[in-house]
Amino acid sequence: MTPAQDPGDASFDAVIVGGGAAGVLVAIRLLMREGGALRIAIVEPDTRLARGAAYSTTQPEHLLNVIASRMSAIAEDPGHFVRFLARNGQGTEAGLADVFAPRRDYARYLRHTLESLPGYDALVHLRERATDIERAEAGHVVHLASGARLRASHVVLALGNAARPLPAYLLHEGARVADSWDYTAVAGIEPGADVCILGSGLSMVDVALTLAHGGHHGRILVLSRHGLAPLPHAGPGAQHEGGIDDLLPLGVLPRWRRLRQRVAAAVAAGEPWQWSFDRLRPHGQALWRSLDDTQRRRFLRHAVRYWDIHRHRIAPQVAATLDGLRERCQLEIVPARLRALTADPVGGSCVHFRPRRTAREHMRHADWIVNATGVETNIDLRPDPLLQALRARGGILPGPQGIGLASSDCGYVIDTRGRPNPHLFVIGALRIGELWESIAIPELREQARQIANAMSGTDPTPPD
Repeated sequence: MTPAQDPGDASFDAVIVGGGAAGVLVAIRLLMREGGALRIAIVEPDTRLARGAAYSTTQPEHLLNVIASRMSAIAEDPGHFVRFLARNGQGTEAGLADVFAPRRDYARYLRHTLESLPGYDALVHLRERATDIERAEAGHVVHLASGARLRASHVVLALGNAARPLPAYLLHEGARVADSWDYTAVAGIEPGADVCILGSGLSMVDVALTLAHGGHHGRILVLSRHGLAPLPHAGPGAQHEGGIDDLLPLGVLPRWRRLRQRVAAAVAAGEPWQWSFDRLRPHGQALWRSLDDTQRRRFLRHAVRYWDIHRHRIAPQVAATLDGLRERCQLEIVPARLRALTADPVGGSCVHFRPRRTAREHMRHADWIVNATGVETNIDLRPDPLLQALRARGGILPGPQGIGLASSDCGYVIDTRGRPNPHLFVIGALRIGELWESIAIPELREQARQIANAMSGTDPTPPD
């Protein structure tokens, strides 16, 4: 790999824009293909691949939200990740199958898998940013921030998630604000500081874990509209298959009622409620695509947060840490709307919020504000010069409900004329509007396989 070289006007079979988990999974699939070696470039400013927002943490307390036996990068080889952990001295294969491994280990695993493949030496990692993509006679030209250009037969947009910024009008001069994905900044918060976390999803969980494992003893206030936090996984066990034929014709409200009936029946039979959601796991895309636009809007307006906390669960030991913080009255999660952040005369910020179902505004002091409000799904609001340039050219179109990018079933990007571009693909977070389930490893590895097959027309053989 030659990350510092000047690419000039080099030509590649494929240029992957983004070197997080999604981009690396595409590269793995392309290198697995039979036939001649492909020349591949990954355009990624980070010095190390396979990190992205989720896997760039180096902290051992940040765990995967799925057990190791379900996290293989190679769908045809479910034990691939477990064997990697075992070879690295972290236990036996049998003992590791149901472990929630540290996310930093998963990044190492993806890099190891990529580096072990034939043809890896021909892959080029360019520590650059892509700023534009133009159509060319035989593919595309990718423009880099340095002024260099890459000619590519195919381009894959693997841009990952972008954090939703706090509105500027909420902030005051001198406010100390950290982003939840800035793991170093969060770890540097003083142990005695009063912290206000905005948002109560998985990013909030990461922040609370970092503070707890760093010996934090200050107060932690969490504000979100619903005040709902991710729920824990249950222990693994034998589960029967579950269908969705009875759910597909239903709208959001009757579908939710039917699901509650299923869960109640399963619990009455002695099963954890989590297993009912596990049975729905392979059908997430079908459930989303079966809703019409009106029902999708209803889901996004009323049901999405309740779905998320049941669907995107956390490791039991992580949940236990959060429960301990709450039992000690150190962590408080309040359903509320943030009204303003103003300067506190004694330093820090005054957090003004109105709890749900009340008319009276409350105020609390915070030394630090941590933004954990989630991801920006509207491409027109993402501060990405590449997306802005493609939007201006008419090369991309917002996806359903204005979420992500419009794309075809195999990942071709659809332009403003409604035409799929067979040389420009998208993977991962930007397909959420079309697929909804589009950011977890099972979906990413399947999308990577589809993209590789569309480029080469071959069926690759998985590596050991």
